Amino acid sequence: MRTPILLVLFIAFAPAKAQTTPSSLRPDISVDHYMNVRSSAVRLEVDPISGRLYYLRTNGELLVVIDDGIAPPHDSVVFTTEDHLLDDTYGMTFHDSDLFVIGNQVTGSSTQGIVHRARLQPDGSRLWTVAAWTEPYAWGGKAHGFNNVVVSPDETELYLNCGSRTDHGEVQDVNGAYPELREEPITAKILRIPIDANELLLPNDEPELAASEFVFASGVRNTFDMAFDADGRLFGVENSGDHDDPEEMNWLRQGHHYGFPWTAGGNSNPTPIVGYDPALDPLLNPGFPSAATDFQYDPTFPPAPPFFTEPIRNTGPDADRVRDPLTSGIRDASDEGIEIRTFTCHRSPLGLLFDTDSLWGDDLRGDALMLSFTPGGDTLGFSPIAPWGIPVVPADPSSDLIHLVLTPDLPNDNFSVQATRIVEGFYLPVDAANANNVIYVLENSGGNERAIWKVTLPLYTGIDGTIGSHTTPLHVWPVPTADRIMWSTEGKRPNAITLLDMQGRVCRTVLTRTTNGVIAVNDLPAAVYLLRADYLDGFVHQRFVITK
Repeated sequence: MRTPILLVLFIAFAPAKAQTTPSSLRPDISVDHYMNVRSSAVRLEVDPISGRLYYLRTNGELLVVIDDGIAPPHDSVVFTTEDHLLDDTYGMTFHDSDLFVIGNQVTGSSTQGIVHRARLQPDGSRLWTVAAWTEPYAWGGKAHGFNNVVVSPDETELYLNCGSRTDHGEVQDVNGAYPELREEPITAKILRIPIDANELLLPNDEPELAASEFVFASGVRNTFDMAFDADGRLFGVENSGDHDDPEEMNWLRQGHHYGFPWTAGGNSNPTPIVGYDPALDPLLNPGFPSAATDFQYDPTFPPAPPFFTEPIRNTGPDADRVRDPLTSGIRDASDEGIEIRTFTCHRSPLGLLFDTDSLWGDDLRGDALMLSFTPGGDTLGFSPIAPWGIPVVPADPSSDLIHLVLTPDLPNDNFSVQATRIVEGFYLPVDAANANNVIYVLENSGGNERAIWKVTLPLYTGIDGTIGSHTTPLHVWPVPTADRIMWSTEGKRPNAITLLDMQGRVCRTVLTRTTNGVIAVNDLPAAVYLLRADYLDGFVHQRFVITK
């Protein structure tokens, strides 16, 4: 997404679009208003212990969503900057009984990136400690800072994003405080640290970082969202800056360099090219503030590394508009057979989710979803609802939820992605949280309430359906339950009662001699399950929920 500096300005001053309900583009997906949220909301997560939603504001406030099924969902502040000493917060994640919050402690023209841990205590409170922090480094310029933290699939490591401090590698000296400074050693990188780290100091020194093995990947401008797929591969999405270069989706791998600041979205940075004139650059929109100050011929631009890993190629049909470098017109890449890596410029891809448990139904099963933060505009990127009064996404509606289908691109040791819009009409959707087949989408707005939207996807039942369903009713209660489930089949005895999770895995099988019974479920984790009554001539099943 855009730099935190611009995001904060928007939060403080930008007008908000009138709230309207987003629209599903598929008949099997519904969208409902869940609740309003406070301004400056930036992250949304589900606590695996309580099952509750939490959201984070950029001012350091963390709020819990209270949904007891009686009163309408509402929020309550549980932590503030007084608890974790951060007033510039952009990321959070839960792991077991730990909550991690990541942000920046800015002092004048310098900053420290900090990861705080809040560990759940027996009395329900949380104890805050520092998991990791950086040595001070230069703030200012186009600083993105520390803004994203995710847990590895084996639950032993944390992956952190430290975004760039420049738009495209230009000098950002902060009014002479840092002469000739471009990026710092620690910026524009994905870092990896032990999940049990305690007051770990991350050096702002290239040789020390290399020796520490904390650097996982380099050359990423600002990977504001990362997520692991079901096979443990890490993917990230990022905004490519003020030039009309495609936004990137990358398969993030250890030791790889992803091109920033020498490339963006598969395009070369033009500023080191002898004779570069920003006034003649067809991919530079004069409406961007940096166009007048930061884009110019740059004869001292540092030499590029020998190898880059390219962003993922988008095969369409959506989010694939490109600015023609010869005519400056907008073209549809998939319709015209043009390569794009990966998404239409300035979409600001966020809210990346994978269906790692294969719970989503139909063609969504096992795939990914992604939000697009920025609104769409005309061919020049202008729109009456542009949040910063600057160009937005040109000739592409954006502000949507996109279905992503990743396919291995074996010759290039990479992936391609098919992108299809499935919900449209959000306003500045900034994050998403997955609860089985329900996706909660968080909107962001400055000085105004926005919303959490509830997007309900088709649910995979775990049942093939090729065997004919039995006509005998199956009753299951109480729903939800925490410790036991009772069942009855109205007079016809099944051969067996089978309890399955939503991946179709058998959790219990009970051979029956009666038409009713009780099954203990207190040892099963909170989730959606199926109870199936098996007969010689078919089966019948009912869905139920275990809560903790």
